Amino acid sequence: MGTSNQPADLLSLIKELQKQVRELRRRSLFGAAISEGDLSVRTSDGSTVLRVGEIPYGSGTVSGLAITRADGTLQARFFDTSPGGGGYWALFDEQQNVIVSEDTVASQGLATPYLQVKSMPSSEVTTVPQFTTSATFVPLHRLHFQKAQPWIRTWLITQTDAATVGEVRLAVGGVAITAAPLPLAAAINTYQLLDAPVAGSHMSFQAIDVEARRVSGAGNVRVGVAFASGRQS
Repeated sequence: MGTSNQPADLLSLIKELQKQVRELRRRSLFGAAISEGDLSVRTSDGSTVLRVGEIPYGSGTVSGLAITRADGTLQARFFDTSPGGGGYWALFDEQQNVIVSEDTVASQGLATPYLQVKSMPSSEVTTVPQFTTSATFVPLHRLHFQKAQPWIRTWLITQTDAATVGEVRLAVGGVAITAAPLPLAAAINTYQLLDAPVAGSHMSFQAIDVEARRVSGAGNVRVGVAFASGRQS
């Protein structure tokens, strides 16, 4: 009875497996580098949704990354207009308006959108009109907004009369949301930050009070809101 040549069969199998591994490596992008041209990712219907390398810009191309919708309109673009430059990025709406972008001239912060800046009459900065003499917390201001970030930040103008000490806090329905009240020393006129976490779901409507009280003394405790905004955790 004949016998099979097992060592020869195993050797052939190993060689075939090595061949297949080399073929898989050749077909994959493992360790690949693109020095010119671009790499595109397309959906099953052929729509390009991602392009890396040389991407369209104006009448020419730049080196970068573009994310597009199925209809070909831009969602985001990241690129460098010159080798070794600082780069630029922008997000686009469906009408191809730039809605968020980087300021490459200043190399700092956003180019768009433009953010609102609050103003106050100079007289209200000199002497804040909202004040209390109450020994318990009373609301002096109410902040209305939709929650987009998990915390609220307030920049307050705090003023106290001579020999008068106070406190200020943020509260909802009379319940404090700041970890502890912000102490106000006697005879101050200064700006102070006061932040707190905001409860509720994303984009929920919020009404947060800035509350103050007099702890000691016979004068006034004054608190104005220079500005308020959301902030990260």
